[in-house]
Amino acid sequence: MDAYPKGPDRRVASNILLTIITVLFIGLVLRLARTVIIPLLVAGFLAYLMDPLVAALRRLRVPVILGVGIAALLYLAAFLVFGWILYHSALDFAEAFPRYQRGLVELARDLLLRIQNAANTLIGLEPLEELQKLPVRSILLSTLRSLANFLREFLVIFIFTLLFLVGKYGVARKLLRAFPHNRAKKIALVLLHIDVDIRKYIGVKSLASLLVGAGSGACLALFGVDFAVLFGFLTFVLNFIPVIGSVIAVILPLVLSIVQFNSWAKTLWLLVALVVIQNLVAYLFEPKVLGIRLKVSVPIVFLSLFFWGWLWGAPGILLALPLTTSLKIVMEDIPGLRPFALLLEKTPRRTAGKRRSV
Repeated sequence: MDAYPKGPDRRVASNILLTIITVLFIGLVLRLARTVIIPLLVAGFLAYLMDPLVAALRRLRVPVILGVGIAALLYLAAFLVFGWILYHSALDFAEAFPRYQRGLVELARDLLLRIQNAANTLIGLEPLEELQKLPVRSILLSTLRSLANFLREFLVIFIFTLLFLVGKYGVARKLLRAFPHNRAKKIALVLLHIDVDIRKYIGVKSLASLLVGAGSGACLALFGVDFAVLFGFLTFVLNFIPVIGSVIAVILPLVLSIVQFNSWAKTLWLLVALVVIQNLVAYLFEPKVLGIRLKVSVPIVFLSLFFWGWLWGAPGILLALPLTTSLKIVMEDIPGLRPFALLLEKTPRRTAGKRRSV
């Protein structure tokens, strides 16, 4: 009796094996080429952030190149002004960090001594001494000194962003020249749907992160917490990391607040305010503007965090949700890949064959 499958079973086994090999090969290529792919993805992300302004200028009959130039100047000016403020805030934080480090160690020591007296047991305090010796200040300062490398990389990414924006508006004409008219029209419509959906998602998600960051920064400033601008910016960045990012964005200023004010009551009120801001944006603004159908399921969110984080490290964690959601949008607009998009959804739709409205 032949132990090897024949006919349809053999074809199915071959397809599964080929799929596994293809996925592994793509993963290997993505990992090896991360130094090239990550800047291109960031450039695409920035392009979609600038695209609404370019599109508005296009509606005013402004040529594409001129519109991209105007958008580039405005966004670059905003980046430089805010970057200058953020840099000096981070520099002041690095200089003042030893004071907060000592306060945090003293607070932890006092808490452990109270637990030790209440439980009538001996607790080792050696880890606290090691924590106080950590050269966090020198690490922060050396990180800030390497800002020149970041600015050089950002300049290259920004150039790619402008090239992407200019080329995006000429895709339709190139398709009409490359393919027969009917086929080119179908391809152009699919690409248009994908472009509109990704632009809407990135725009709304960035606006939501901006609202959370600005709201948290303003809240910290009202409570008198030091370095409110810096923590507001960190909240903006961390909001792109689902669940985990929001938790970290709340914990960090709370720790500083405890050390600064030595008041648990004030810190508790600050916690309530920050959580309210996070939930107002997450459960009212985003679903109302973006639409719940772009949400991916929680297991897929954590799987994407682990996968992209393993693949690209910290940049992969930041790009995990935008990448996964963008891939889902692309698969929704390609009929053959629509079932895979349904697998990523938070709740299955009743009409799988009907494309969601934008």
